[in-house]
Amino acid sequence: MADDWVAGADVGGTNVKFAVSDAAGRVLARGDVPTDPAAPLDTIQRLAAALRAVLPGDHKRLTAVGLACAGIVAPATGRLGRSPNLPGWQGSDLGGALRAAFGNIVTAVANDVNAALYGEYRHGAGRGCRDLVMIALGTGVGGGVLIDGKLVTGFADGAGEIGHMTLELEGPLCPCGNRGCLESYCGSVGLLARARQLAAAPEASAAWCELIRSQGEALTTSACHELAAAGDPTARALFAAAGRRLGQAVASLINVLAPERVIIGGGVAQAGEFFLVPCRDMVASHVMNDEARDTPVVPAELGPYAAATGAAALAREAGAVP
Repeated sequence: MADDWVAGADVGGTNVKFAVSDAAGRVLARGDVPTDPAAPLDTIQRLAAALRAVLPGDHKRLTAVGLACAGIVAPATGRLGRSPNLPGWQGSDLGGALRAAFGNIVTAVANDVNAALYGEYRHGAGRGCRDLVMIALGTGVGGGVLIDGKLVTGFADGAGEIGHMTLELEGPLCPCGNRGCLESYCGSVGLLARARQLAAAPEASAAWCELIRSQGEALTTSACHELAAAGDPTARALFAAAGRRLGQAVASLINVLAPERVIIGGGVAQAGEFFLVPCRDMVASHVMNDEARDTPVVPAELGPYAAATGAAALAREAGAVP
């Protein structure tokens, strides 16, 4: 029925964000519950209780629920494979846990960035496009690919690991164990490591050196962004270098996949144009097809609830709810 509701949830290392929407995608309720890093079933049961508590009116109108989770997710079975951020959840039957917690309703399970991409496709920066790529810049770097309106999961459900494209064979060490991955340049861990290195350079600004000294291990990409926004040349150089590396990856993706649009999301992407301008410059000079050199590279629109929104959309479509 057109007035039925669907819920989407996004499992993070600390919290599970959830949102309930109607057939038009309007959000009726939002919230979160703590993630138990060792107990997926208990976490999902608490999610179910929280959803029932916030649903307006009759909670039986909830017809489908989608779950997004970081890691290698098999949408057909709902099983979670490797998940570095949630090692205690690896191997879990997330689809079965959803059915145990919610009963006989439609369920869908997806990788978190795939879900975020689908949310942007349906309700955000990807509206009106059928071919999209999304890169999520956070602690690590995730990715998703949509071709002809369908998420690409690939063989063994491992497609979309854009953060582990190798950009430089002898580059910085990545948390995955390889060197020179996009993540090692544009994820917050790699970006902040480079930030601290810049403080030792003779051309580093006094304000930059003071920021690194005063914040120490508490340094954040947001603090770096604030200094860049204030005009600090060292802060701007940090983001420009990362933006060029991002552009190197984006140009390669455009050459291979020819998307209509590339969406950049995640917390690190809050640096906005300090990242995106050098990224777009790299795209303009490294894409082979003249007509594709102006492929839009745009910020995501849905913010921290993008994956929950996309999981809800996937669940709605899995149940063929109009």
